[in-house]
Amino acid sequence: MAVNTVNMKDALIKYFKGFKRTAVFAITTQCNCRCVMCDIYKKPPMFISLKDAMYVLDFLSQNKFLIAYFTGGEPTLHPDVVEIIRYANSLGLVTSMTTNGTASRDVIMKLKEAGLDLLSVSIDHWDARVCEKIRQHKNIKLKQENTIKNCKEASLRTYALAFLNSYIISDGVEKMVRYVNQQLGVPLGFCYPVKSGASAYPLGEELSEESISYRNLGRTIETILFLKENGSAIANLYTCMQDIIRFHEKKPPNIYCKGGEDVVFIDCLGNVYPCFMKKKLFNVFHDKERHFLKNVRCNECLTTCFREPSILAQSVFNPILIREVFHSFSTRSLFM
Repeated sequence: MAVNTVNMKDALIKYFKGFKRTAVFAITTQCNCRCVMCDIYKKPPMFISLKDAMYVLDFLSQNKFLIAYFTGGEPTLHPDVVEIIRYANSLGLVTSMTTNGTASRDVIMKLKEAGLDLLSVSIDHWDARVCEKIRQHKNIKLKQENTIKNCKEASLRTYALAFLNSYIISDGVEKMVRYVNQQLGVPLGFCYPVKSGASAYPLGEELSEESISYRNLGRTIETILFLKENGSAIANLYTCMQDIIRFHEKKPPNIYCKGGEDVVFIDCLGNVYPCFMKKKLFNVFHDKERHFLKNVRCNECLTTCFREPSILAQSVFNPILIREVFHSFSTRSLFM
């Protein structure tokens, strides 16, 4: 019997009751791609046990977390991923996940049945050769397209997620948006490129400044913002894109990142970090003193999976929330 996903009305009620935190929860380090922008595949393959994952989810529920965002490695490689989602759903957590697009149709159907609320599928370009160059995985583009097709068949809310690589930037972000919106028939979100040698989650250590076209990123974000304003289905928050532009202009953000306060990263050992860049706060399993940060106002990087939840968490009774609703009409299928 299928498990219902979290009712968005119930989630909104919890949000206004103070349940606004997001956990980026890496349930495994194993990955079947060797992506140029992520170095997690270099780590020894590890999985959190189902029992420990349930313990972490209980901890999140008890500490006013609203969203559990599952990642890896490749989270669909976890042998108990379906049961982990099912348990998170039973706690009333909104469940989200990103996959590199290699998940089988059977896994997609089981995730939907377990109550997964939202799945983002990575896809990097409209050219299969570029996709393989970035992911170093044969036929990855075809697999990603089939995963999106399977999500739509299962009526699982989904969108494509693209790392803002130099190929997209030089070949035209407008073409990428058209390809995803029109050919694949789903919204498109973008990940801002980040370089980090942090042990928590190593990112893009081998990327050069030129290879990710930092000099052109500001103009690219302006184009994405323009496309969103003019009806393209862009999944990124309007305020986040504005703040990325302000960052490039060396201006303070409208909303600061609240990593460690309203959003955290949890690895498969139970270590809790403010984000990929910062030092560990505590361990869920071993530390008696487990405190989140307070009054965080960070603007050191532009990692979207921490900036965007921070914006949502600070939007209670804020005009920004109204603006986000207005600019999210083209992506309403992701939330309704």
